[in-house]
Amino acid sequence: MNKVEIRPRFNLSVPYSKKEIIGKLRAEVQKPDSACKGNFVKPVAVLSVRDESTHFWSPELGLEFVEGEDETQIMCVLGPSSVVWTMFAAFYGFAILVGVAGLVLGLSQWYLKMSAWGFLLMPASIILLAAAYGIALTGQKLAYDQMVILRRCLDNALGTEGYIPKYINLN
Repeated sequence: MNKVEIRPRFNLSVPYSKKEIIGKLRAEVQKPDSACKGNFVKPVAVLSVRDESTHFWSPELGLEFVEGEDETQIMCVLGPSSVVWTMFAAFYGFAILVGVAGLVLGLSQWYLKMSAWGFLLMPASIILLAAAYGIALTGQKLAYDQMVILRRCLDNALGTEGYIPKYINLN
């Protein structure tokens, strides 16, 4: 990967309406040899890999559509499943809470002229954040092949070959 992002984003402009795009995506995921499945809910569509290929780090491709006069803008987000993303968000929140609690506790202890051991929680918070970031990047590398599959599924459905973002190297 050339670009380090936890949830890579890219945009496409296609000369189809939202309804046509959804129809093309449905037709693509219903093919017997398709490696993708789709979930189509009114404002968005989510592409994921078939169940037999799924693992903990399997990505999803979220698609949001903005219709214009001549074309539709598709805003795409490649990321972990919502369960994994929520788990990481909770972990990040916990690590930040540990850091803030350490700062408040350390400042209170320092102000009261006590031993300010609470400040030691702040480096622990930074270590927790760095560990979560590293784990997320490792998960993204484990999901790389499936990210390419999802992107190819989108390209096959819409005929958008050549729009591969820089972080996906298909060679």
